[in-house]
Amino acid sequence: MRKPQLLVASALLGLMASPGLATVVPVASAGIPIAAFDSSTQGSLLASDVITGQSLTFAGSLAVAVYRNTGGTLDFYYQFSRTGAGTTNSDAVESITGANFAGYSVDAFFSDADLDGAGIFTASNNPGAAATARRNLDGGVVGVNFDPSNPLGGTEVSATYIVRTNARDYAPGTFGVLDGSSLQGTAYQPTGAVPEPATWAMFILGFGAAGTALRRNRKQALATI
Repeated sequence: MRKPQLLVASALLGLMASPGLATVVPVASAGIPIAAFDSSTQGSLLASDVITGQSLTFAGSLAVAVYRNTGGTLDFYYQFSRTGAGTTNSDAVESITGANFAGYSVDAFFSDADLDGAGIFTASNNPGAAATARRNLDGGVVGVNFDPSNPLGGTEVSATYIVRTNARDYAPGTFGVLDGSSLQGTAYQPTGAVPEPATWAMFILGFGAAGTALRRNRKQALATI
């Protein structure tokens, strides 16, 4: 009599452990290694833009895009091309950030050879493979930190960084390119309700309990006939 419940529990644990639902870059984290992106999962382009600007310490352009990957969820792309000094002096770029990702699972990648230089993204001359990903306390801001020994200086171009989410829709969001000063603007962010693993767990347990209750009521009804 307990086997169906054990099967439900096993399925539940498997679902909660599924890589598609796991938050690979947890909130309040820094220094999470970034893996090479598998370009075969890229999917289709939904939106893109290139924003150019100058801060106090650097100038350049940020290419941003949204793709629906082959798994059906959304990926958010960022690549910064540094073109020179800022309005007051020159300093290397330390990080790129995007928002708002609160409430969504996040994984971070850098472009592989097949993706490097494709579409609005240019070939990188500082791939930043040693860069790491971070996420702030509420999970809203996801960032890529360049290795302090290999920041983005001169007229270097970063790799394309991909933030994979469990979102299925997008809206206007914000970005930041940071060092001693910052360049900020409008990019893209995930939107729409996405059930968290815990919510799915409640659904499964609820369905299991409902099924058990129906079977019990049916048996009781048959016993009284």
